[in-house]
Amino acid sequence: MCFGAIFATGGFRSILRSIVGADRSANRWKLIPAQKRIKRITPTGEIMLMQSGALRAIAAAASLSLFTASGSEAMDASEPSQAARGAAQIERFAEYWTGAFSNELQVASEHNSLDPDYPEAIRLNRDIRVYRLEAPAIGDTVLYLEEIKMDQPDKAHRQRVMTFVWHEDLGAIEVQQLFFSAELAYDRPFLPPEEVAEMRREDFAQAPGCNLFFAWDEERQRFKGGMRPRLCEYEHPVSGPVYAEFDMILDRDRLWYRDRSIKIADGSIRGEIDGFSWLRFDRLSREPVLGGGDRISREQMLRRMPVMARMEGVWEGEFRRVDARGELIEAVPSRVIVRFLPDGEAYDYHQVNITRPGEDGEQRVESQGKWDVDRLRFSNARLNGWAQDLASDPSGLTSVFRMMFTDGSGLTVSEIVSLSDDGKRRMRATQYIRDGRIARRTLIDEKRVPQ
Repeated sequence: MCFGAIFATGGFRSILRSIVGADRSANRWKLIPAQKRIKRITPTGEIMLMQSGALRAIAAAASLSLFTASGSEAMDASEPSQAARGAAQIERFAEYWTGAFSNELQVASEHNSLDPDYPEAIRLNRDIRVYRLEAPAIGDTVLYLEEIKMDQPDKAHRQRVMTFVWHEDLGAIEVQQLFFSAELAYDRPFLPPEEVAEMRREDFAQAPGCNLFFAWDEERQRFKGGMRPRLCEYEHPVSGPVYAEFDMILDRDRLWYRDRSIKIADGSIRGEIDGFSWLRFDRLSREPVLGGGDRISREQMLRRMPVMARMEGVWEGEFRRVDARGELIEAVPSRVIVRFLPDGEAYDYHQVNITRPGEDGEQRVESQGKWDVDRLRFSNARLNGWAQDLASDPSGLTSVFRMMFTDGSGLTVSEIVSLSDDGKRRMRATQYIRDGRIARRTLIDEKRVPQ
């Protein structure tokens, strides 16, 4: 896989308007909710969100601009200093980059229009989440990125922390990439943003040659940049020395990137994403996790997971529970009701499992869930979990569920669900795992019944 990398301006008077305190708790750096970030108003009346790092830089610039004099006259307060101009550019870049993005529209369009032999026709759905952290031990303005490929939804394909430096002589922002390991590994376990915010800069590996440089394009109202040519060199475990090429464009609601690596020995391509063509990501939300006003509509949610959308309805069948050796424990009649709720409801998803285990009478478990960027998250009285269509299945008939019991037992659940071509039957295989060993399994065969 290629060594990819990831990565605003008002007048001086506007910088000094409307300053409020940043949200910080003693000795613990944390995420700042959007509604609590520092606000300022641009000359056009636009309200921009700021955090304390950017504020400190602007405040310092304000002091210099007000009190540096030429002869007996102070500098014209309408002219922003270099530091203020740089802080404003960094703030705009961070605002544009923070949030949730997906390339699903590009993937759907190309799957419908291109010959399967084209590299673009094999694009995978990818989602990007970029969190803004309050982490002075790392930097003034800090972003944390996780990119997820839909064929590996339980890992972060890319995982980066970014800090920013303004270069007045270049008119550009340098994005300093901080890596979680010196090997610059891909496909790592997810890390909660709160944990990342508590780290220090020296906890990360750095590769200065792999930093990114972005300049603002006033005409197109976007940032454009990438890596400097042939500076991002590293040792690939199979191909030996290589260097990376990475370009990116970022505007308020979209980003594009392309990524590849070249063998230094002979100049041949070691690896590239989709033929080194541009991947386009559209913004889903201003926040990395959807919620409140950012929740997508029922129609959009069902479009993002077409397999699960076909599973809405009432299913009847049998739960066959077996032990770790595969011996039958019990066979229990079941009825499962799956609903995707109308817009405006407190939840997006509701499921009821009804079983009748022998003489114990009816047992009923209700789960409720909300859509979260790239998957459906749900919970009930016993467990928390998420569900997602299996993007790498060419049949388009498979979804996966991952669940964790909340009783402290350490029991996790992995389930794969297969739908018949006509949508009238589904087959489910559920594995219960503790300490890396199988505890039991449940096999479920169901048929759709009239509602």
